[in-house]
Amino acid sequence: MLMANNMFPAVLAGIFLAAILAASMSTADSQLLVTAASISEDIYNQYINKKATDKQKLKVVRLAVILIAVLSVGIAFDPNSSVFGLVANAWAGLGAAFGPVVLLSVFWKRMNSFGAMAGMVGGAAVVLMWNVLEKTFVQVQIFQLYELLPAFIVSFILIVIVSSVTKEPSKEMLVTFEEVAVAAKN
Repeated sequence: MLMANNMFPAVLAGIFLAAILAASMSTADSQLLVTAASISEDIYNQYINKKATDKQKLKVVRLAVILIAVLSVGIAFDPNSSVFGLVANAWAGLGAAFGPVVLLSVFWKRMNSFGAMAGMVGGAAVVLMWNVLEKTFVQVQIFQLYELLPAFIVSFILIVIVSSVTKEPSKEMLVTFEEVAVAAKN
């Protein structure tokens, strides 16, 4: 802000700062709405109330928007959190939850939805636990390791174990797997 005021006349600095604010707001509101809609459709409608009406789903979206906004403001005012730290944690969570699932779904046809779910939940949980352990046991050297690595390993192992002890994917799914593999080679 100081740089804009020093480099540009007041009117141009105002326009420049308004453009930055508009870009930030359009990104933030889109992320807020997508997250709230995902909570409504992917969690509430799939697992809590499969026969939810549009009116009920709209209430869930509105409540989710409020909760996510309050949580975001709380994180923003936390003096101990930095953008870099938040992004590093987010990437660790995403990488641990989805990385092994993507890799194994491409290279191992035995993987099933139960294994994928176990790996996603387990990987994300290890990231969260690792952050708590890192802050609790500051002197323990192993917890200085970036949380993505242990979480990725745990997720990978969970996918293999759970997929191995639950039922195999359907024949139809295996045929689709083979068709995609052949198409990818060509």
